[in-house]
Amino acid sequence: MENDNSNLAINIINSRKNLGLSQEALAEKANVSLSTIQRIEKGTVKPRPFTLKVLAETLDLDISELISKPTENENSKLISSALKKMNLSSLLLVFVPFINLIIPILLWKKSKEIQSKNSVAGKIISFQLLWSIVAVIGMVITLFLSNLLFEGAGDGLFVSIIFYLLAVLFNVFIVVKTSSQLNNESENVLSFIPNLF
Repeated sequence: MENDNSNLAINIINSRKNLGLSQEALAEKANVSLSTIQRIEKGTVKPRPFTLKVLAETLDLDISELISKPTENENSKLISSALKKMNLSSLLLVFVPFINLIIPILLWKKSKEIQSKNSVAGKIISFQLLWSIVAVIGMVITLFLSNLLFEGAGDGLFVSIIFYLLAVLFNVFIVVKTSSQLNNESENVLSFIPNLF
């Protein structure tokens, strides 16, 4: 039963996005409440036959197409798209320090497509986690060593900031490289990172 709801949810999401509709627009066109659309897309509720019929008509599909199992190609497109969003969201680090870890985790938890054991998603989050740990430890060490060697509080902070900026550049480079690998559907995405999740 839950698998049927999951198939329906994925098909509605795919069809809605293919038509360029938001959840609100679909709800308005189908004359169904937004909360109903959200629950159906989450897979937590099985819609009534009338609701299913109205959604199928609104999305220009047969009911059988709407409830059928999504094709492997549709699933891989959804997973690829979700992984790209997850990876590129790490670039927000340039504007807000350490958000590179929070946003990908939230996207991972929110995305039905990649919640299952997906090694690429785990590696993206693992890289951001390891990068954050190394960046913090590196900043503390450079601050400590700079103050110890130069005996000036301002010098240590400057060196620590330079270290952080170089670490951010490295992170941006890896995110761009990972995006390129995802676009090329490479099998060796972040092969140097252990999957911690």
